Amino acid sequence: MKKPAASARGNTISNRLLSCFLVSTLIPTVLITVLLCLRFDRLYRRSAVDQMQVSLALIGDYVNSYLDEVGTITGAPYYHSYFSSQKSIRPEDADYLNEVNEFQTEMEALLGLTTYSHSDISDLIIWSDGQYLYQSLYHELWYFPANMVMEEQPWYDRALTSDGSPVFTPLSAMEDTTGEGNQEEDTIDTSSFFITRKIRNLRQPEQVNLVILNLTSRHFDTELTDMNLLYNSFVLLTNEYGELIYSSKPLTSQALEEAMAGTDFGYDGSRWSSLRTTVADFPLTVHVVYSLDDIGRHTAALIFSAVCIYLAGLCLAFILFRRYNRWISHSAHNLLATFSELESGNLDVRCSPVDVEEFNQIGSSVNQMIEKLNEKIKNEYLMTIQQKSIELYALRSQIQPHFLINTIYCFITLNQIGETDKLNAAFYNLAHLLRYVLSREYYTTLGQEKDFIEDYLKLQKLRFGNRLSYEIQCPDELNSIRIPRLLLQPLVENAIIHGIEPSETPCLCSIRIFRSNGLLHLLVEDNGVGFDPEELERKSAEAARTAFRPDPGASMPAADSAAVPAHKTSVGLYYVRERLKIWAEGAVLSIRCEEVTRAEITIPEEVIDHEAADR
Repeated sequence: MKKPAASARGNTISNRLLSCFLVSTLIPTVLITVLLCLRFDRLYRRSAVDQMQVSLALIGDYVNSYLDEVGTITGAPYYHSYFSSQKSIRPEDADYLNEVNEFQTEMEALLGLTTYSHSDISDLIIWSDGQYLYQSLYHELWYFPANMVMEEQPWYDRALTSDGSPVFTPLSAMEDTTGEGNQEEDTIDTSSFFITRKIRNLRQPEQVNLVILNLTSRHFDTELTDMNLLYNSFVLLTNEYGELIYSSKPLTSQALEEAMAGTDFGYDGSRWSSLRTTVADFPLTVHVVYSLDDIGRHTAALIFSAVCIYLAGLCLAFILFRRYNRWISHSAHNLLATFSELESGNLDVRCSPVDVEEFNQIGSSVNQMIEKLNEKIKNEYLMTIQQKSIELYALRSQIQPHFLINTIYCFITLNQIGETDKLNAAFYNLAHLLRYVLSREYYTTLGQEKDFIEDYLKLQKLRFGNRLSYEIQCPDELNSIRIPRLLLQPLVENAIIHGIEPSETPCLCSIRIFRSNGLLHLLVEDNGVGFDPEELERKSAEAARTAFRPDPGASMPAADSAAVPAHKTSVGLYYVRERLKIWAEGAVLSIRCEEVTRAEITIPEEVIDHEAADR
């Protein structure tokens, strides 16, 4: 009779649960973990390529911006009087030295504000019909006739046929021409490169003029280091002839050919792959070469960490299971603990699934009750948060930082040119504007809003000058109408940013306020570049999706307006509409683009409230 008892003890619920745990949890989890690791490896490698694509785009933008800035130096000689005259400077002229001195004095004045601001410029030469009219040289022996013939340089023919565009030539080409380069040296020297540009004399088309810059790569090295590229990677810059202009890593000719081929290759003990993009305004290509082995090591480390965490969690789960296998008491304790948390006001607590079916049904009913209670509280809470968020967005996102920065630059300019009266008036306009924006009052009058808009437009006109004119029409009897503060400013700012700023012709911004057919009309018009209605509708739908988050603890868009600018997602117009819904039933914002772009707010007169003009 004891054997059956022993058999019964071995066939306990605890042992059965342990067997079920091992069979139903351990084996599937191991399989799922293996599949997830394989999937993760694939996604991680794809993500790594996407991240390198982003880095490639950033580097391309930086190179374009930097070379565009340097390009002002090569364009400066165009303003020299010598290149717009029929005059030629020749050694046989009696006044040759004085002419050269005059040329150099004028050229130094033109280059003064650009050359000395770029410490990475090693050499600068102005060459005309075989004469060195101006030079600022570090590698002096490279250029003079004893070592170099200008017409034999690789950039010479390229510059003459480039129609005035910059020509980029590597240092290695110069060394090969002068005989200083070591043909047997396998590593390509990219410590500097040349920018050559032809200067056309419209009065003497046959005259051959060149401006030659030698730029060191120190600036590229510093900036690319600050960019902190992911993984083990380096950057190449090549011209349209496939010549290496710059490399952030010492590179051999063979490795360059393989990198240019666009396929995976081996170099320096690693496997590499490359991505490329063209520089927007220059005949250059940026290559980002990244280590496939480094990505593999990152993937392996993350998978190993995940496996270790999984094994640790599995061990912990097994220990906890063995410790808490008294399922009846555990089930009761779970319900009692849940009720205790509910009594203390914790509505995030939930009854966990238990082994006893009756307790499980009770726990499910309790969970449903908590969910319904949470949903009711959340709905009322989100309605309150939504209204406060709309108000907070309207008060915090109207005056964008770029507007204040532009205004300050205008103040600096007025001060520099001595326009004291305009500067004083502009300061008063800005003071009035800031006082109005920083006011804690939610409502204002049309008269006060109109004065604010006029101050805002006056400051914008400092920046745009004759490109911007405006008019504000509002009958005096409408000045006392009560409206939400800063209601019109997003519409005026939208007209300036999207309509007037991109336009190359003078534009008019018109604000008209009038009554018609039982409605109050607030109309903002501009004759700028207009907009695409489908694009506006798409951005408005996107703004409606992202304007509010279901998690009350999440940061609201109004508090993060710098991260989601209104002009990028149309969220500014979305909040204007939401404020109208909260303020006045029947108030509507409509936007149309015909001959002019028109943003119009219509408000039923029965909801209009008046207050004293001096309130």
